[in-house]
Amino acid sequence: MAAMNEALVHLLAQPLWVFISVLSRLSPVLMLAPPTRSLAIPMRIRALVALAAAALLTPVVMSQAMPMPTDMIHLVLAVAKEALLGLLLGTVVMMAIMGMQIAGQIASHLAGFDMATAADPGSSDDIPVISNLLGWLAMILLLILGGHRQLLECCLESFARYPVGMVTLHEDWWREAVHVLQHAFEVGIRAAAPMGIALLLANLVTGLLARTLPQLNVLAVGFNINALALLTLLLITMGGISYVFQYELSSWIASCHRIVATDP
Repeated sequence: MAAMNEALVHLLAQPLWVFISVLSRLSPVLMLAPPTRSLAIPMRIRALVALAAAALLTPVVMSQAMPMPTDMIHLVLAVAKEALLGLLLGTVVMMAIMGMQIAGQIASHLAGFDMATAADPGSSDDIPVISNLLGWLAMILLLILGGHRQLLECCLESFARYPVGMVTLHEDWWREAVHVLQHAFEVGIRAAAPMGIALLLANLVTGLLARTLPQLNVLAVGFNINALALLTLLLITMGGISYVFQYELSSWIASCHRIVATDP
């Protein structure tokens, strides 16, 4: 009986090890990328989606998986490397959304709308309304353009390059992470540039009015001018912002593919 129990445990250990490794790699991707990134989706639902995806993928990658490590240290290190790879892939898409939110924060700061905040559905933090609006725009564009499907495809591709238990850290990963971070700030600046220039001109007009008509309430007039300029430019440049995001999204997805294409 003892020998049978030991054989049964040994038989079930490998599938369980593969399932945990696949779950460790998939969970960060699903938790950081929309639509499952939103806190409006209950945590139980997100966990159920991750468990179901890992259960479906486990039989597919079982044949190429490495045997389960025999000691606890190597087991924990292997799972940690799986989670790190998934976290890196999920962070790429999260940076894409944060780039648009950076643009909203720049425009809100120049317009004096820093106090007008709303809860971010992805982090539950209070951020400026314009930043929240552009964040929603980024998530909608990401879903329309199929960025979430491309990210999952990249994650599935990683199992061909890095089978379960064979994930190795590379310097190229960090270069790609820095590249994505730079692009996030670049997108934020490019998206906010037209609104920023218009708001600076509006502040210049307000200053001229304060010099020529000192009897006016400059604060009230300036706030109205900034609000009008911000809303008008936001409406006019919405198409350009969407084009910038669409163009840069391909670069971010390419970074994901370069990460998983690194030779192990």
